[in-house]
Amino acid sequence: MERIRAAAATIAIVSGDRSLVKRVISLLADETTSVLAYVAFTALLAAMSATTPDVIVMEDDEDADAVLQIRQIRRRQPSVHILYFKVASEQRTIDLLESGADDAIAKDSEELIPRIQAATRRARTLNAQNRIAIGDIVVDREARRVWVAGDEVPMTPHEFSVLDCLFWHTPKPVGVDTLADFVWGDEDKADRRSLVHVYVSYVRRKLGTSAQVVIKYARGVGYAFLPRTQRSSGRAKRRV
Repeated sequence: MERIRAAAATIAIVSGDRSLVKRVISLLADETTSVLAYVAFTALLAAMSATTPDVIVMEDDEDADAVLQIRQIRRRQPSVHILYFKVASEQRTIDLLESGADDAIAKDSEELIPRIQAATRRARTLNAQNRIAIGDIVVDREARRVWVAGDEVPMTPHEFSVLDCLFWHTPKPVGVDTLADFVWGDEDKADRRSLVHVYVSYVRRKLGTSAQVVIKYARGVGYAFLPRTQRSSGRAKRRV
């Protein structure tokens, strides 16, 4: 299968304003942009243990500790774009920006949607440089993150190395010895070939929700990604 650059981004919006949230989703959510909604900041933090948005849009609360909020977010995702909206005053805007926010928009401003769109475009551009897709599987090699059918999937270091090796050899199959060298290097392991088969099975299981891609093994040749509906060794192309 062919590798493609994955120009997608995820927005997380934290607000109790349901009509606004629905408007953001209706205007911005599409095949390249996912929008996740949370009613409270604590819910966002809890969710960030499993998924990391590219843009966080938060309704400002002057009673909240913005410095602490931003610090907690940055600990989980240093590069995320943080945008506060419904900011009550110019001084509050200054305070938020000095506290580490990337943007702050005044209450009743018409700039919210355009500002989110601009931040999302930048995120998609950056992601397209770092993320590569095969079918509905996306890998960010630099961040060592994996998504399957839109959901992030945790990988151990060895599992990620197996997947990484397969990705970078696609569409060619990868031999067992090549995988062993890539994952374990010069480590003296007598059972390296068996370990490859074991870890590929782990990776297969974690990619099991993919509707488009499966890892197949050909004896004497190696492992390769193939379209899930295709049993032969032919190639399939997908465009976005």
